[in-house]
Parts: sequence; structure tokens; C-alpha cells
Amino acid sequence: MFHKILISILFLKFIALNILAKMVKATINKEHYACSVTNGSHEIVVDEPIELGGTHKGFAPKGLLMASLASCVAITLRMYIDRKEWAVDKIEVEVNISVENAETIFVEDITCTGNLTEEQKLRLEDIATKCPVSKILTAGHEIRSQVR
Repeated sequence: MFHKILISILFLKFIALNILAKMVKATINKEHYACSVTNGSHEIVVDEPIELGGTHKGFAPKGLLMASLASCVAITLRMYIDRKEWAVDKIEVEVNISVENAETIFVEDITCTGNLTEEQKLRLEDIATKCPVSKILTAGHEIRSQVR
């Protein structure tokens, strides 16, 4: 009986975490353009730089998107490298955005500090494309807006 209760509690926590991960709320008042963003557990400030009329109190929206991709790739690679027990001390992922033929291109420059073969590096390039944010950015999507 104890195990069933424990499994039920763990399942409810899993469901709660997944619900929280899928909701983000942004609130902006009259201050240009500092925006408070929360997922119910954490809060950050997103803003525009001063030269665009903002107060530069946090990441700009495009920078936050790039940060989401960079951190997701880094975390995904760390999980994979740890599972494979490869000797990598540090992973750095730099993301830049460019436009080519009217298409947005995310360019990832990944540096792994440690001992990797060329074959392992090629495998990590493939794994980098498997992070959840990479999948979202490369798949077809739809945004539905409703003003209340």
C-alpha cells in the first residue's frame, strides 16, 4: 500500500511539474519595456535595450530565445556525455542568429573542454539537434492569439 501511495505522489509531482513547464505568463505595466515573466515557480525580467527605448533590466526577447536554445543544448549534451561517461569538464554553447535568403538561421558554436575523439564530436553535433528547444524551433508550428 505504501508503494502505491508513493507512486501516486511521484506521479502527481510529475504532472504538476509538466503543467508548470508549459505555462509562462508575461506582465508589463507602463515602464518601457520591462516585462515580468513567471512560470509559477521562477520569475525573470525581459526588457529591451536602452537604444530601443527599454530600461535594459534583462534579456531582450530575442536574446532570451537564444539563451533558451543555448542552455537546452548545453543541458542535453551534459546529460548525454554523463551517461556515456566521457571526459568533458565544461560545455559552452554560443548561439547567434543570422538571416540567409529571408530565413532565420540559428548558429551554434559548441566548445567541449575535455578529451573527445572526432567521432564523439560528430555524435555530439547530432545530439545537439535533439534538445527540446531545437526540435521546437525546427518544426512547423502555429501561434494562436486571443485578446480578452
